[in-house]
Order: sequence, then C-alpha cells, then structure tokens
Amino acid sequence: MNNDRIEHFKKKYGEAIIANGLRLRPDDFIDEVEWRDAVDQHYTKIWLEFTYGGLYARRVLDERTRVLVAIAQFLTLNEMEEFERLLPCALTAGATPREVLEVILQSTVYVGYVKAGRGAKVCIRVMKELGRLHEITDTQMPLDGANGPRKLEDERPQWPQAESPEVAALREKFIEKYGWGSMSTRLRLQAHQGYETLQSFDRIDPHYLQLWLDFIYGNMYTRGVLDDRTRLLMMVGICLAANEPVQLENHLRGSLMQGATPREVLEVILNSTAIVGMPTTIMTRRMLEKVMEEDGRGGELDLVS
Repeated sequence: MNNDRIEHFKKKYGEAIIANGLRLRPDDFIDEVEWRDAVDQHYTKIWLEFTYGGLYARRVLDERTRVLVAIAQFLTLNEMEEFERLLPCALTAGATPREVLEVILQSTVYVGYVKAGRGAKVCIRVMKELGRLHEITDTQMPLDGANGPRKLEDERPQWPQAESPEVAALREKFIEKYGWGSMSTRLRLQAHQGYETLQSFDRIDPHYLQLWLDFIYGNMYTRGVLDDRTRLLMMVGICLAANEPVQLENHLRGSLMQGATPREVLEVILNSTAIVGMPTTIMTRRMLEKVMEEDGRGGELDLVS
C-alpha cells in the first residue's frame, strides 16, 4: 500500500475518516476512495463523511455483528463483489470462518439454496486463499446437527404461557402431529407469530409443513453456530434488503425478544441506508416503532423527551 496515497487522502478528507476506513477495510479501502476521488471529489467527501466518518464510526453495534449483517444483505441483493470484499473484514472484526459461513447458510431460509450456495462457494474460496479453510472443515457439526442433547422436559419451561386453553390445545396438537423438536424452537423464538400459517399448511399440505418445520425450526435455527441475537439481527437485515415487510416485522420483534436492545435493532436499520437506500430504511424505522408501541416499549428509543 502506497503511504503517499494514504497521507494525501488523510489531508484531503480527514485523518480520522481515512484511519477508520483502513481499520475496517485494510485491503481495498484506499482503492475505493481513489476511483471516487478521481471523478468527483465532492461526492467522495460526503460519502466518506456519511459512511466511514459517520455510520461506521458510531459503535452502537459491535463491529462483528455489523459486518455479518452487511454480508447477509449483499448476498440477498446479489452484490457479489462487495459481498466477497467483506468476508475478510468479518474475520478482522472477530468472526470465525465458521460463523461467516453460517451467515451464508442461514440465508437459505430467505434467499434460497441457489443464491446461498453461490455465496458459500465464494466464502470457501476466500478462506482457502487466506489459509483458513481448515477452520471450517475442522469444525463441522455432527451429521445430526445439534439436536442430540435436546430434551422436551428441559425446553418446555422456556415456552411462553399459552394465551388461552384453546391455544394450549393447538400447541399440543401440532407437537403430537409434527414432533416436539421443531415446535419447541418455534415456541421459544417466535411464539408471537401465532398459528395461522401452521393451520393453513396443515389443512392444504401437511407433508410440506412437516418438511418446512423440520428444515427451518428443527435444524437450521438450532445449529447454534450463531447466537440467536446475532442470527435474528442478520434476518432483520436480510428482510430489509429483500423488502419483505411481513417477516421483517416478525424478526424485529424476535430480535428484541432474544436480547438485542432497541438501539441495536435501530442501528441495523440505519446502517442499511448505505446499502439499500433511504426509503426502505424509513419504512423499517416506522415498523420498529410500531412493534415497540405494541409491546409496551414505546419511547425507549427516544433520546430527547
């Protein structure tokens, strides 16, 4: 890296901004500044102030979570060049190669296995080039995943109380018909979703419902490579990038239930401005405030009364 180039941009755009960019993206940050600077220095200045001097300097989210969410969003948007560039950044921010791959594999739920597979292949190639592929191959899960030690008697006390005897009976019906493993995960993570989708698929295609429950709730969401807070913040980012409002609201609520603070959830939304633009960010911010009002937490985001 040419030190003269670095010093030139520090003097032109601010030492703190350039230093933060080099910290976050040591391999390609100066190249990204240089091509912009060559064609429009005013745009370069305000872009840097908004991103590396602004959003990416706030530290509301830990750097690992912020980068993992961004990786998921670029994959969702099929922005594979930026996706690839962020993979080493995630390692610099403290994520393990297995965690980076897990973000990609978990995205299957919302982007499908073809796009997730494309991202996984890129990840494998990058980790191989970095000499860290063994950290993935040496940490494979057992063939049956993480379900071996699970016990119904241990998990049942974690379920929220049923709203009525009718809902309690509905729970037991689905547990008996489709197995307790997937239903327990759904109750622990997403009891707020209700039963309309389950009842609909149970009526029109129970075989598909079994496949769906086993794949997502019985296996994907129980792998444990990512903690639930990080995984759900990632899902907020994916749904925001995909402009999928129904599941976006679900995961806003779920991330709050699994330990993310309202300010952390908001920060995922605000950081997304640089990736997906302002309109979706505004829509999602309104949705977060609506969710918090409904959950009796209105005003927790307010910094000024």
